[in-house]
Amino acid sequence: MIIFLYGADSYRRKKRLDAIVGEYKKKHSSFSMERFDLAEGEFERLKEFAGQMLIFDSAKLAILKNVFDFEGKELKDFLKKFIDSKEITLMISEEKSVPAGFKALAAKAFLSEKFDELSGEKLKSFLKKEAESMGFDLSAPAAHFLAESFKGSVQGAINELEKLSLVFPGKSVGVAELISVGEYRQAPNIFSFINAVSAGWPVSRKITALEEIFLNQEEPAKIFNILAAGKRLSFETINRLADYDIAVKSGKLEYDEVLVDLALL
Repeated sequence: MIIFLYGADSYRRKKRLDAIVGEYKKKHSSFSMERFDLAEGEFERLKEFAGQMLIFDSAKLAILKNVFDFEGKELKDFLKKFIDSKEITLMISEEKSVPAGFKALAAKAFLSEKFDELSGEKLKSFLKKEAESMGFDLSAPAAHFLAESFKGSVQGAINELEKLSLVFPGKSVGVAELISVGEYRQAPNIFSFINAVSAGWPVSRKITALEEIFLNQEEPAKIFNILAAGKRLSFETINRLADYDIAVKSGKLEYDEVLVDLALL
């Protein structure tokens, strides 16, 4: 059989590949597994591996990369021979999307899965689940902060979660804990303003903190959402933020206008 795993999210793609290998090991009491990089001229070695069935092998698993960069009819004809094979599984893992020349094969494959980079709510939800699997709870504001900081790099965000799992095992992790284990250029500016609003600092100090946020081109919506998720807000501030949220969603205000309003209170 043939399995296609492809897409820019290398972390989730590798995790799926490892899971399939694990299932393969459970299913087969004895099998041979090898990896082949076709960009390194290993097509001949692959053909040799596929053509030999040792007496103690019940199955073979070949993990291939740089297949989509390998031009030529010979490779496609070779792959076609194993579409319905029960003895040999060819698993193809690629960062690129399936090119036109391989779409017919992918359509007939036993499994074909795409792994695009996650963003927005999907990324935040994924990070919270990964944190849970690592033994700690990632708060919604922390998930939001991490997702914004590592747009386009799930692996980068996972590296931060792994550090957090070592420092805060079994605990609930918020933005402050997240910042304590990493370096984020924007963090001091963000929390200077958030603290200023939460603690009711003088207008001059709030304006100064807000100017830093605007100069660093921080996303106003991100600042507002982290502020709104704070645990130490007064009842009055919570109600005011709820009104602002309604105003933004109804198109009466923009988030940057809301931040200016909060600074002037």
